[in-house]
Amino acid sequence: MRSRSRDSVRSLRAAIALLLAAPLAGCTPVFFTEGEELARRGAETVAAQIGAHRDSTAGVTIEEMVAWWVPAGDVSAGTGRATVEPLAWSDRIGHEREATIDVRIHVRVAAHSASTIGVRSNSAGEATVCYRLAWPPYGEARSSEIACPETAAPPRPEPPARPELTDEDAALISDILATTGGLEAIESALRDAFPEEYIRIDTALWNGETVVAVGIPAERECILVVRDEAGSLSFPSYRPISLAPGEAGCVTDLYTDPPF
Repeated sequence: MRSRSRDSVRSLRAAIALLLAAPLAGCTPVFFTEGEELARRGAETVAAQIGAHRDSTAGVTIEEMVAWWVPAGDVSAGTGRATVEPLAWSDRIGHEREATIDVRIHVRVAAHSASTIGVRSNSAGEATVCYRLAWPPYGEARSSEIACPETAAPPRPEPPARPELTDEDAALISDILATTGGLEAIESALRDAFPEEYIRIDTALWNGETVVAVGIPAERECILVVRDEAGSLSFPSYRPISLAPGEAGCVTDLYTDPPF
C-alpha cells in the first residue's frame, strides 16, 4: 500500500512539473503578439479617441475641429506611440449636416520581452492606417477605414481667435452705466465703446431701473448689468441655455421678462 501511495505522489508531482514547464517550452505563441498587430490596434485606439470629441453647441468650425481635436504631436497609442496627420476636412456640424475629417495615423511599437509567466511579449512593429471620421450633430464620430494616399498631408489649418467679452469689458460697461445719464446717451456710449458688428447691444428702462445687455451671439457670451434707482449696479444671473440659437439671446428680457 505504501509503494502505491509513493507512486501516486510521484506521478502527481511529474504532472505538475509538466504543466509548469509547458508555458515556458511549448506555448510561446499564446503569450506573444506581433508588433504590427499591436500597431494597428493602437491606430484604431487613437482614431476612437479623436472621434470621441463632440460639439454640444454645433458652433465649432471644421478648422477648429482639426486644430483642437486632431493631436499635433506624438501621442500614446496603446503599447506604442503615434503621429497623426489630418489629410482632408470638409463641411461643419449642423442640422442635417455632418463634418468629416480624414486622418493618417502612424504607430510604432517597440519590442518587448516578458520576464514573468502570463505577461505577453511582442516584436517591434509599425503600421500606418487611415480613417474617415464623420460627426453628426451633438454626437461622436462614425469611423471607417479608408485607403491611405501616398501624398504628403496638407498644412494644418490655423483658425482665427474667437472674439470674447473680458472682465475689462464688463468693467467698461459698468463704468458707462454708472457715469452716463439717460438711456439714449448710454446706448450711444456703448456703441462707441463696442463698434464691432458681431456685438449686440440692448438697453431698457424697467420699473425705474436701467438694464443693459451686451453680447456676442455667435459665441453665446453676454454681460447683463442693472442700475437701480439709487445708482447701485448689479449683475443678474440668467440661464446659459437662453443664449443658444433659437432662444432669447443676449437681451434685456433676460432680466425684465426671464424666458423660463
